[in-house]
Amino acid sequence: MIDNNNLLVIDFDMMKKRGRPKIDVTDTDLVELNNFIDSLLFLSKQQERFNQISNKTDFSDDEIKLIKSNLREMKVHKKRIETLEIIKFKTKTTQQLTDLETEILSYDLSKRDDFFNCHKTLNTYIRLEKITQSEIKRIDNKVRNERIQKVRKEQTDEQKRRKENERRKYFLGGVVLKYSQFLKDNYLFSSEDTEEAILQHLLEDFIVCNYLSDVTNNNEDKAANVRKVIKNNHSEIIEKIRNMSNEIENDKRR
Repeated sequence: MIDNNNLLVIDFDMMKKRGRPKIDVTDTDLVELNNFIDSLLFLSKQQERFNQISNKTDFSDDEIKLIKSNLREMKVHKKRIETLEIIKFKTKTTQQLTDLETEILSYDLSKRDDFFNCHKTLNTYIRLEKITQSEIKRIDNKVRNERIQKVRKEQTDEQKRRKENERRKYFLGGVVLKYSQFLKDNYLFSSEDTEEAILQHLLEDFIVCNYLSDVTNNNEDKAANVRKVIKNNHSEIIEKIRNMSNEIENDKRR
C-alpha cells in the first residue's frame, strides 16, 4: 500500500525559468519609495499609478508588481543621478566632455520634457559605459593572455636552447672520452691518466708545437722537413685520428 504522506511533492513554480531575483516588499521599502517619489519634480505613468495606491495597506498581485517595478526604477534613477554628478564633476577637471556628456548637461531638469529626455540619455550613457568597460576588460584580458603566451613561448624556447646545450655538452663529453681512450689504446698516454690531465698535456704540446712552427717557418725548407718527418713517423696514428674524426663528424647524435 502506498503511503500518500510520503509522496514527493514537486513545486512546479521552482522549476520555472529564473528571471529577475525575487523582491519581497517591506514597510521600509514602501516608506523609501514614497519619499523618493515625493522628491521628484515629474512623475512617470507608473509612478503616478503608485501614488494612487500608496496609502493602502493591502495590495493585490498586480499592485505588488507595480510596487516592485517602481522599486527597481528607484534604484536605476539613483544610479543615473550618481552618473550625472560624475559628469558635472568632470567639468571641473581638465578632462574633455564627450558629445553625449555635453548633451546630458544641456538639459534643463526643471522642464518636464528635458527632465525625461535627460534621464533617457543617461540610460544610454550608462549602457554605453558598460559596453566600453566590458570591451576594455576584454582587450586587457587579450593583451594579458598574449603576454602570458609570449612568456610561455620564451620559456619554451629557453628550455629548448638549454636542452640543446646539455645535449651538445653530453656529445662533446663523449668525443673527449673517445679520443682519450684512443690515445691510451695507442700508448700515447697511460691508462691511469685522467681526461683532464690528457687535455692539459695536449694543450701544452699544442702551444709548444705552435712555437716551434713559428721558429721553423722562418725557413720554408726546415718547416717542410719537419712536417714530412712527423707525417712519415706517425702516419698510421694520424690516419687513425682522421678516421675517428670522420666518424664523429657523421655521428647522428651530433
